[in-house]
Amino acid sequence: MITLLAAVLSGIMFYLSQGYDHVWALVWFAPVPLLWLAYGNTRIWQVIGASAIALLGGTGYILQSPYLHLIPPLVFASVLAVDTGLFCVAVGFARFVQRRSSPLLTLFAFPACWTVFEFLIELQSPNGTYGSLAYSTMSAPVLIQGASLFGMYAVTFLICLFANTLAMALRFKRNTAAVGLGLTICAVNLVFGIVRLAHPQPDVLRVAGIVDETAVADAWRAKTVSADLAVAETYAREVRAAAREGARFVVTPEGGMVSTPAGQSTIVAPLVAAARDTGVQIIAGFHSEAPAADFALAITPDGRTQRYDKRHPVPGLEHDLTPGHASGWLGDGRAEEICKDMDFPDTIRSDAAKGARLMGVPAGDMGIDGWQHGIMSVMRGVEGGFSIVRAANDGLVFASDAQGRLLALKQDAPAGLTMIVADLPLGPGPTLYTRIGNVFPWLCGIFALALALGTGLLAWRRRTAGLLRSLEN
Repeated sequence: MITLLAAVLSGIMFYLSQGYDHVWALVWFAPVPLLWLAYGNTRIWQVIGASAIALLGGTGYILQSPYLHLIPPLVFASVLAVDTGLFCVAVGFARFVQRRSSPLLTLFAFPACWTVFEFLIELQSPNGTYGSLAYSTMSAPVLIQGASLFGMYAVTFLICLFANTLAMALRFKRNTAAVGLGLTICAVNLVFGIVRLAHPQPDVLRVAGIVDETAVADAWRAKTVSADLAVAETYAREVRAAAREGARFVVTPEGGMVSTPAGQSTIVAPLVAAARDTGVQIIAGFHSEAPAADFALAITPDGRTQRYDKRHPVPGLEHDLTPGHASGWLGDGRAEEICKDMDFPDTIRSDAAKGARLMGVPAGDMGIDGWQHGIMSVMRGVEGGFSIVRAANDGLVFASDAQGRLLALKQDAPAGLTMIVADLPLGPGPTLYTRIGNVFPWLCGIFALALALGTGLLAWRRRTAGLLRSLEN
């Protein structure tokens, strides 16, 4: 009964924190019942079973995903099996170390193991870092500032460390040194977050995000250059309206306008004129059907344009797109990316390393996943030291600073115009993580492997010594 209760309790907390309910604090406690169970006398197969039930229950929100029908059932089942299996291994590894090694090593066993597993899973995933525990805490910027040092996997590690510390405190009464160390590390992370959030941000730019769902619908129905031009003219008027409110950097949604190779100069002309007349830099999202393309145009106040093609098409939905390869770097501390590209830290880090302080992101969501997908972009800003203006059709329109704070946020309206205008502090530029990359999860992997080999060797020696003593007697 206790085993089932632990499984259900963890499953509910994983579901509420990682799914569409956004109860972020629960993710820090979700692994506790399972680890508490693992450190007791419950049989290992029961611990593994409870861990599997909890993870599967926690990922139940995926069944509500608008993307689910795009994933072949066999692929979905195999991905879920790998994730569940590795999570069970991580919990089992914590138990293995706890029974054969010191409390201090036990403290780091589960956090290091799951961090490297999460990293390896997402390193090969066509959906990038979707599903990471780290994203569950985006509503608490003070707790995610460590991502500027070691990336999002530092946040995953801290979540697991906090849960493991509580589990050890509840299960064992004498592990005061290990529990104290775990709480100290978490406290240091909290203090670092407070200090970083309090740092002055003197360079401020007035920005705007615009989504016009009526224009987006018109764009996807348009079949002539004149119809395409009408959509561009709508957005040009809205850019001018944002400029009258003081905006100097404006972003429109992914695929919000349509272009053709032959008619592009005509279609873009109203936006070029708006940029010249107002002094606004525009990041405008376009799509093209022949050839199939999803791209953004950066339009400067002097009328120059720079094209950026989406580098990571959505699997199953954008199979006809040819992925882009060019950087989104625009110079002068600015860059452009598109939607799903923001799910891939390595893709964004290469642009952040050039000195990005402000990034414009045309995007598109699917309603229910707007928050869950949008906050992945916010994490990239914390990692890379840049602020973000993201305009998503059927999703969120927001401006976030380099510390992950949402300074302006609106859910786009089902029809008509949604606009945000905000004074957005520019980010400081490249962070430690931008410079060192994924050193931290690799170190976690090395530590976990060394711990497994060392603990296993020690257990083998003890077993061998015991066998020899029994033979001598």
